[in-house]
Amino acid sequence: MQEIDRTRRVGELLKRELSELMFSQLNDDRIRGVTITRVSVSRDLKNSTVYFSMLDKPADKSRIERILNRSSGYLRKNLSKRLMMRTTPALSFKYDDSIEHGLSLSQLIDSLNVSNDQ
Repeated sequence: MQEIDRTRRVGELLKRELSELMFSQLNDDRIRGVTITRVSVSRDLKNSTVYFSMLDKPADKSRIERILNRSSGYLRKNLSKRLMMRTTPALSFKYDDSIEHGLSLSQLIDSLNVSNDQ
């Protein structure tokens, strides 16, 4: 149980620090609309998956994912300078489609409610 709590706390710390680093250190206009939604950290704290979403252009998600994954070494190096951890987890970025999925489910429910009312 302690191990799960520890990975969750490290994930939240990484999420907070990465959001700040991306805003202040990456001078790429293509990633301005990117939001870190959550960070999943492995039990041994060596690897992490950083989930992100975008409000502007979800169609560009694979291009943005490539840009962020190319920047992962730079971000990891800067994270290690900011955090007092023995090792900084490797970063792997993935698009988080849970918001889109939730939106489509909500629209489906709304359409069912409309058809039931008629």
